[in-house]
Amino acid sequence: MSCPFAHEPVFPPLQPNTSSFPMRLVRGLQSWLALLMERDYRIAIGSLNFLGLNLFLLNQPEAVRRVMVDEVESFPKHPYTLWILEPLIGRGIFSVNGEEWARQRRIVDQALQTAQLQRVLPQMEEATRELIARLEPLADGSSVAIDREMTLVTADVIIRTILSRPLADSEGGEILEAFSRYQKRAGQVLLLRFLRLPQAWLSSYLAPDAQRIRHWIRSAIDQRLDVGRYAGAPLDVLQALLEALDPISGSGLSQEELVDQVCVLFLAGHETSASVLAMAAYLLAEFPEAQERLRAEVLAAAPGDDHPLGFNELRQLPYATALFNETLRLYPPLTFFVREARREITLVDQRCPVGSLLAISPWVIQRHEQHWSEPNAFRPERFLTGAASAEERQQVRDAFLPFGLGPRKCPGAAFAQQEALLVLAELVRRYRLLPDGDHTPDLVARLTLRSRNGIRLRLERLAEANP
Repeated sequence: MSCPFAHEPVFPPLQPNTSSFPMRLVRGLQSWLALLMERDYRIAIGSLNFLGLNLFLLNQPEAVRRVMVDEVESFPKHPYTLWILEPLIGRGIFSVNGEEWARQRRIVDQALQTAQLQRVLPQMEEATRELIARLEPLADGSSVAIDREMTLVTADVIIRTILSRPLADSEGGEILEAFSRYQKRAGQVLLLRFLRLPQAWLSSYLAPDAQRIRHWIRSAIDQRLDVGRYAGAPLDVLQALLEALDPISGSGLSQEELVDQVCVLFLAGHETSASVLAMAAYLLAEFPEAQERLRAEVLAAAPGDDHPLGFNELRQLPYATALFNETLRLYPPLTFFVREARREITLVDQRCPVGSLLAISPWVIQRHEQHWSEPNAFRPERFLTGAASAEERQQVRDAFLPFGLGPRKCPGAAFAQQEALLVLAELVRRYRLLPDGDHTPDLVARLTLRSRNGIRLRLERLAEANP
């Protein structure tokens, strides 16, 4: 099936197949995508040994499912994951393994179930209104740093849903800049660890920004704890975490564990959502036909712009959902998952010794030539019931994993989708998103996928835009 749009969206240049791993490692200090070569998008598995560490890039869907779903206990998160994130999230749910992870997951699932999607929608709507208020003076055709705006709105959403208060102006700049510095340094530190640089030295490189963020989150939690668990406390995520008990052990989260989990939720809840929303806005500006189709769908679900879309209205946006998923396919916020082989195993045709590092890359698998038709093309229809072919539906089932797979799949996927649909819907029913002709995003992958030079586009109020 041919692509209905005139061009392919931005995609970083691929490294030639002749690139040595040390050369790629140097380039990878700026972006993990520089570790990849052209052939990685065609092969089932790649392997090399570097300074005694066995490295594998696993692309075959059956083998990926075996590692992430069927035999997950044999392939826990790699110690490198815990190590580069521990200064920020401590021993939070994202990086730990075994029973420690299982207990945390039971508690966090219970808390997120209590703070249901419908209950947190008003906080999302309030944050979206603040976004529109910031954008309104800029909607005259001027260039807008939409990536920064998406970072602010997703941070505001997560603070409102966790703490029942808005993100203060003074917090936005300092804390979000600390997050940006931390993830850039963490991306570098992971690769430097391959070179056997001292762990203590590398940890000290990460510590200042991590401590700044943890201190801010700890202070917010302490303020709530000082009040106590009182009747009528706001039913936000923090309160749900305070009250949640492990159904097996009967234990709740300690104060330190509470800080760890809120740090995880803040990192995952704002940073990954900001990444995909910024790229979705870029795609809408690049592909006006998709933007017009989305706008028509939104206006049919909720005519006018006097109030945000409600819970039921957001579920009447199949094209918006397909566009969100296609954005996740092309630009997954988390470009690599890293696992460790706890036993010797053969995957595809490769023997993986104990201790091997297994890299599973949504970025590669979701653009792999063997798994997708027109892998680099922007085609939301492949996720649209009634428009996707049987082959495309199978491709989605086999090779779409932006939130991971199996028991460690992100528990906040539905939260992220609701937030994204709301923000994108409110944007397109008020503004026409247009490319900034002087700007091309320079995508880099660190902890999350971002643009080194930001993402800029132009906004025009629909009432003033040329038809």
